[in-house]
Amino acid sequence: MRWMILLVIVLMASVAAVWVGGQSAPPAIASSIEQKVASMLPSKDEDRWTEIPWRTDLDQARADAARLGKPLFMWIMDGHPLGYT
Repeated sequence: MRWMILLVIVLMASVAAVWVGGQSAPPAIASSIEQKVASMLPSKDEDRWTEIPWRTDLDQARADAARLGKPLFMWIMDGHPLGYT
């Protein structure tokens, strides 16, 4: 996922550079942009939640929890995920 975000940002920067004048950005600016992008991306420790095998089927989640002897964590919300209600 991290590489996809970086790829999109790099592609957007490349298209903008071609659109503006047909010249690529100077190496100093390109390096600066890459450093800024890298500083904004989550670290490997911050991205560990993506390794959790989340379930969207409640019956499957209950069966897995019972089989493994682990508690069931349910994330339930009411409304739009971005808070638009």
